[in-house]
Amino acid sequence: FEKSGRGTKLTHFGQQFLSCALDTLATLDQGVEELQRVGRGEGIIRLGLLRTLGVKFVPDLAARYLAANPGKDIRFTFHTGVTSHLLQGLADRQYDLVFASQPAPELGFTAIPVDRQDLVLIAPRNHPLAQKHTVDLEEALPYPQVYFSPGSGLRDVVDVLYQKIGQRPIIAYETEEDQVIAGLVAHGFGIAVVPYMEMLLRLDVKILQIAHPVWERNFFLISDDRAYQSPAVR
Repeated sequence: FEKSGRGTKLTHFGQQFLSCALDTLATLDQGVEELQRVGRGEGIIRLGLLRTLGVKFVPDLAARYLAANPGKDIRFTFHTGVTSHLLQGLADRQYDLVFASQPAPELGFTAIPVDRQDLVLIAPRNHPLAQKHTVDLEEALPYPQVYFSPGSGLRDVVDVLYQKIGQRPIIAYETEEDQVIAGLVAHGFGIAVVPYMEMLLRLDVKILQIAHPVWERNFFLISDDRAYQSPAVR
């Protein structure tokens, strides 16, 4: 400050400091307001999900959640990936909730079953198995297969399926994504066991039900109870 008649006024440097102080107080007010919003059950919910669940299940779930909470400022972010990457993201606090295959118990996550998907065998239209409508998995053993690569949540699922009949498939190609596997099968790279997806109906493949062994893929809502969860996430 400096004297100005009988009073005082801000110096040039005081004016600069006042501007900074007002900006600081505005930022603090903004932070307090954000905390109050979170306390009211508002804010961002970060979801990680398998692509196959991003077509209907998760969008429908998010829409119903918003409809059940009218007037609240709730936003979602949606991130897709394979199960192993999604679980690592959950552990690294990148996601609040994950929708994926069942995690290994030693990871310490909480997993609640929320949906399921049947497994089918797909083959190119000109393949010997394409004449059938159902198939015993042993009938697939002589033929090269497009398989899920290690790290994919479905690798263990399909491995267990073959373990049930005490056999190992002929693995010709490996990849993480079920859509990519379906595309490779449609172009004659082999046969494959995949989850049933509507996109299979648009590809040049024959879809066969697996009569034996019977199996289905379960999806889980996965959370880490060791991490803080906002009221909106809870």
